[in-house]
Amino acid sequence: MHRTIPALAAALLLACTVAGCSNDKPDAEPAKHTATAKASAAAKPKKLADTYTAKLDAVSDGSVEHCQSPSSTACSNDIGAIMVVVDDLQTDIDTHGGASKYPKTTQQIAKMRAAQQKYDANGCEGDPLADDPNSDCWGVVGITAGNTILSMTLQTDALS
Repeated sequence: MHRTIPALAAALLLACTVAGCSNDKPDAEPAKHTATAKASAAAKPKKLADTYTAKLDAVSDGSVEHCQSPSSTACSNDIGAIMVVVDDLQTDIDTHGGASKYPKTTQQIAKMRAAQQKYDANGCEGDPLADDPNSDCWGVVGITAGNTILSMTLQTDALS
């Protein structure tokens, strides 16, 4: 997945260069457009995706294992840490174009928030019944696995 972004950036650069060469304007002007196109197409969205993918990966390390027992304090702590990063991401998304620029990411964030609200509303932390396979507390997967989905949607939205 991480190799795809540099390859796509190279493809965009090549496409911009070819488009500049086919233009009948002087060489200096297409060069400006190429740099502008590269900067606007790759710089900001890629930086946001790279920053938060790394943060989400770091904060969620071990969360799937910890949340095999949704009642555990470790699971609750992991959920809290993941959602802090998700909240920061939402703030940055709002700053960089909002839901219209990051529609899939915004939808995934909403799903993760709903899972967190359900976890909190059911009082899952510390409740031994939370570990029952039929418990509503297993919705925590919407956060632990949803974290990986969030990283992918963020990268997808950034490329759109």
